[in-house]
Amino acid sequence: MGRSVPHRPKILTLLHLWYANRPALQYDWIACWGGPWDPRITPARAAWPMLREILMDRSSHSFAALAGWAYIPDPADKYIHAVNQGASKLRRRPDWQRRDIGRDSPHPRAKDERLRSRLKARLGIVGTGG
Repeated sequence: MGRSVPHRPKILTLLHLWYANRPALQYDWIACWGGPWDPRITPARAAWPMLREILMDRSSHSFAALAGWAYIPDPADKYIHAVNQGASKLRRRPDWQRRDIGRDSPHPRAKDERLRSRLKARLGIVGTGG
């Protein structure tokens, strides 16, 4: 995390998780360190090395939140994706790396309605009932 920008303070990653993705941070912190992170008790300069250990685990909620994944993949999901990529010439992004549709567009049904109307026109279906 943050290797592409060498001069950015790493503490900003911790603060971003604290303000934007606190449930993910606290879930991982409790699982790894046995209790929630409290900035009043553990200062950020001491918490950063602890967070770095959490972020080394690619299946952590904090890593998924920073990467913008829709969900955290199981090892079986990763294996199935790898097998499918090996058997296919088409390279595509894994489903877990796609952003959640609710976050990207405020009205996900608008695209569905356009596609539905195009399908109805192609099939020759007349009528507004759905």
